[in-house]
Amino acid sequence: MKKWFVLLLTTFLVLVSSLPTFAASDKSRTEVLKSLVDHEEFEGRVLWYDLSANINNLSSPEKVKDIVTKTADANIDTIILDVKNYTGFVGYNSEIAPHMSTSTIKNYHEFPEGYDLLQTVIEEAHDQGIEVHANVNVFSEGNNNYKDGPAFDNPEWQTQFYMANRILKTSEGETYDITGINKERGTNQLVVFTPDQYEVSPSNQWGVEVQVVDGVITEIRDRISGAEPLEVPDNGVVLSAHGDARTWVLNSLEEGETVDYNESESKIVPASEYPTFSTFVNPIREDVKSYEISIIEEIITNYDVDGIVLDRARYSNQYADFSDLSKNAFEEYIGEEVQNWPEDIFEIELTETGEEINKGKWYKEWIEFRAHNIQSFFKQAEEFVHDYDEDLFFSTYVGAWYPLYYSEGVNWASQTYQPDYDWASDDYHETGYAEYLDFLMTGNYFTQVTRDEAVEAGNPDWYSVEGSADIAMDVVNEATLLYGSLYLQQYEGDPEQFRKALRSVLERTHGIMLFDLVYLEQYEWWDILEEEFSEKKKSPHQNPGIMNLVRGES
Repeated sequence: MKKWFVLLLTTFLVLVSSLPTFAASDKSRTEVLKSLVDHEEFEGRVLWYDLSANINNLSSPEKVKDIVTKTADANIDTIILDVKNYTGFVGYNSEIAPHMSTSTIKNYHEFPEGYDLLQTVIEEAHDQGIEVHANVNVFSEGNNNYKDGPAFDNPEWQTQFYMANRILKTSEGETYDITGINKERGTNQLVVFTPDQYEVSPSNQWGVEVQVVDGVITEIRDRISGAEPLEVPDNGVVLSAHGDARTWVLNSLEEGETVDYNESESKIVPASEYPTFSTFVNPIREDVKSYEISIIEEIITNYDVDGIVLDRARYSNQYADFSDLSKNAFEEYIGEEVQNWPEDIFEIELTETGEEINKGKWYKEWIEFRAHNIQSFFKQAEEFVHDYDEDLFFSTYVGAWYPLYYSEGVNWASQTYQPDYDWASDDYHETGYAEYLDFLMTGNYFTQVTRDEAVEAGNPDWYSVEGSADIAMDVVNEATLLYGSLYLQQYEGDPEQFRKALRSVLERTHGIMLFDLVYLEQYEWWDILEEEFSEKKKSPHQNPGIMNLVRGES
């Protein structure tokens, strides 16, 4: 019975691809896309080439030829080439965005000056019969650690983060932000270590430490010269400060002084002042959207790419964006004024172990509003790409953890799928954008492959390759093709678990995207791909009949 159906499906697809037009109904698309999972001829095989991670692997035409040949030998037919990464720098000759070689970010200077990686890969890949889709990181435009990227040239673009933090307050009323409790101390940070977690400070010597007993400073020890770490007292804490925080401590605190480390405050800060490495910009700013579309336009009009991929086409996290612009837009969206901003969205409550979100009266509408904003950009970008050339592919990458991904302001599901979660409004399904995509890549980035492995590790069963792939297929609901994706670094030292994960993805979705090339090189796993992909197949998006169904063309 199964062989008969596969034969019928193959005949149907061949017939569809030969027709100049095809009236694609929802029913026919659903039936075909469900059946494609088990089809013997079609299997998506996509390999991602990250821009910064592969500087050394792709820094010359000779190296590109070697890598593309390995890709072809593994029977992979689609390359996702990262040409604009999260920093906003690009790997092609742009008149709009800064070139990789001009950045101050570590190792970026190794990217050859004037080198057009995009053109180099296109020429070699097309010679070997491989598609090249250009990946554009959309709403991340800089690196916070280096303060470099377009977001710093255009600070008004930066997203505004709502955050709450503990503060250290002196007896004189001076304050300094506490970054975290029992967390690793980072650059220019002040952290607190408590006796329930540590007997002595775990920080390295490149900072100053303050021992506090019953609210009184008993010792200040600058460890820059190699001094031993301070003991964490049973009835107190140790404060550990680095960089700017160290300077403040040395200038502002004295032994015998009373300090309070339990106070907190809420504030809204620009991305450049928020503790994350990516510098996100506000996705509802018209100048930001115009800039991102101009990058896409520059690529598709000057290069023979086969498709455009959007990455980081989202908000940074649930704490963005709380700018005045977003407040005004949200009030217009709901048709009412928000009386208490941002508390009517949510309040941040600090706890001993972290923080909790207390939802306000407009919480669900806010979640819906943000997803609507991202959906609007996807619609704009898709129309722009396909109006220019209907044969170009339009896709995106997202995290596969759908039950949590709403925090990024993204609904990558079908508009026919209504999620049953406490954060979803009744109309949340209308914000789905799967219908705008030619295919979707979901990062099934879990070390546990099966549901049982996830449960055994103490996680929900969907914290697995298997479980997350099943959820992804359910929520996309045959609105488009779905290629499950693997993060190879998670299987370092365990090639058989990687092989198991690869097979799991292919059993459940329409194909696979592998992230990233750099790990295939480091781990020398090309042989695994050659074994698993020994039989040549074709990615489903390359079949015109399937694309007619996905796009609903008639």
